[in-house]
Amino acid sequence: MTVAAQPTSGYVDANGIRQHYLEWGSPDAPPVVMLHGIGLCASVWSCTAARLAQDYRVLSFDLRGHGGSEKPGAGYTFRELGRDLAAAVPVLGLGQPFAVGHSAGGSAAIIAQALSPGTLGPTVIIDSRVGGSRALSSRPELRDRPARTRRKRTVWDSREAIYNAYRERGVFRRWDEQVFADYIDGGTRRLADGRVELKCPPEVEAVFYEQRATLDSTPYVTGLRGDYLILLGNYPGAQTLDDAGIQAFIRETGGAEIKVAPRGSHFLPMEEPDWVTDEILMFLRRYPGVAGSG
Repeated sequence: MTVAAQPTSGYVDANGIRQHYLEWGSPDAPPVVMLHGIGLCASVWSCTAARLAQDYRVLSFDLRGHGGSEKPGAGYTFRELGRDLAAAVPVLGLGQPFAVGHSAGGSAAIIAQALSPGTLGPTVIIDSRVGGSRALSSRPELRDRPARTRRKRTVWDSREAIYNAYRERGVFRRWDEQVFADYIDGGTRRLADGRVELKCPPEVEAVFYEQRATLDSTPYVTGLRGDYLILLGNYPGAQTLDDAGIQAFIRETGGAEIKVAPRGSHFLPMEEPDWVTDEILMFLRRYPGVAGSG
């Protein structure tokens, strides 16, 4: 199969908003939907999507308020992210696609499946906290994140200026170089005067951080059905195999598989894209012919 080096851009009207996505691969291949974390964009999955597209049709979505998706005046909750996904899948005629979600994107996949059982096929969840444990959000630097985000500079002279300002920041320092470049390119738009602007408004990002601090996924996990692989980062404060939320997820889903990365922070897909992509492919290949059957 010949796969285009660059994705195509598409839109779907679902759950009352216009959602943007990037698409790779053959339209006849089994579909995989991918979702990013807070403040990021669809293009952070470009490296992984390009590999998956050798065998799959890959659609990477911009969450509401992010990237090219609509930015409504309200509705910035994790429940609405799940509803967005659950609504988009049937409109696009994807059947029961495979799903891959990082952080908020993983939470969206869980919520979508809980609200509309059967929406998704086998799903990979990457460092999305499950259960009632909010240890990560209790750390002082993360409690302050909404306020710091609201002070974020939104307009820059150039993408190069953003690159130079962001590259050595703690959050981004260990990101793969290509993934970081894809984030800068996909997460900004060029203005008429030649400057560039962040596509995700700081207020949207801050509201989601506030939502994350109080999110309890237990109601969505209770009675959850489906095949799941959870990939966990390896850093202080990360969920572990012994975490009560992880154990509850295993019980409720009837045996979800859990893997801890050999290294990597909460931004595991951006820091270790090859390892993450290998794990995704090994998982998806267990289910030939499952996705796209609807």
